[in-house]
Amino acid sequence: MIYTNEYGDSLEISWYSPYTPTGFDDDLDNDVTTSKTVQQDGENYISGTLNARQVSVEGVFVLDESSALERRLKKVFNPKVTGKLVYTDGADQRYLTVSVDHVPQVTNKERYAVFNIDLTAHEPYWREEERTENIAILQAMLHFPCVIPVTGMVFGVKRSTLETPVTNVGDAESGFRVVFRALGSVSNPQIINKDTGERIRVIYDMQQGDVIEVINEPLTKKVLVNGVKAFKHLDRQATTFFPLRVGDNVISYQADENLVNLDVVIFYSPLYL
Repeated sequence: MIYTNEYGDSLEISWYSPYTPTGFDDDLDNDVTTSKTVQQDGENYISGTLNARQVSVEGVFVLDESSALERRLKKVFNPKVTGKLVYTDGADQRYLTVSVDHVPQVTNKERYAVFNIDLTAHEPYWREEERTENIAILQAMLHFPCVIPVTGMVFGVKRSTLETPVTNVGDAESGFRVVFRALGSVSNPQIINKDTGERIRVIYDMQQGDVIEVINEPLTKKVLVNGVKAFKHLDRQATTFFPLRVGDNVISYQADENLVNLDVVIFYSPLYL
């Protein structure tokens, strides 16, 4: 595993680093809300909410006269700042955004030191790095060496379907961000969840080269036009910030004018228990 704090300082805990892991504990509790009526056997399940995830890392390192390894451990795992914990297990790599509960505890033995680090992930899910789903994109057909016949040739092909299944492979609903790119003039782009009818619509006349990004995460809602905040262009009456449900989500795209000039890409990070 590799931890990187807000300052960019990183430390690896693995069999291939000076810090060797000896224990890893990952604890996630669920608070259940129920109801019960008079003389009812059992109770009624209402909902469950996950608490913050508690992570504990134990390990050892060889003592040296300068105490450089201990100093490095405490510098990187600074409880005054948050950081990113990346855990790799074979081909799987997932990460948490965490805070450090306290300065790492270090106990010196005869020739080595034992350390313990306690972390809290206030957003409890493990995440993967972003996945990319091309909803509408121009596929290049140009190859080199290139010989253009007298009858002409096709330089690119637009996907013919307006609906694309986006599969959320995680364990929970996730947010996402959608990027609209204009290959020419486009009016008022939107994406639609065909399963629910919910949509995200932006009122904006795009010109060639314009890029609109809508960030739809549980605690973050943003609209950016060419990198500049532009939430005022969101069609608030028509828009519902829908999540990607676990499994398949059929997503389509539309525009009021010149739909053929629109590229649409969705980025999302699967969430895991």
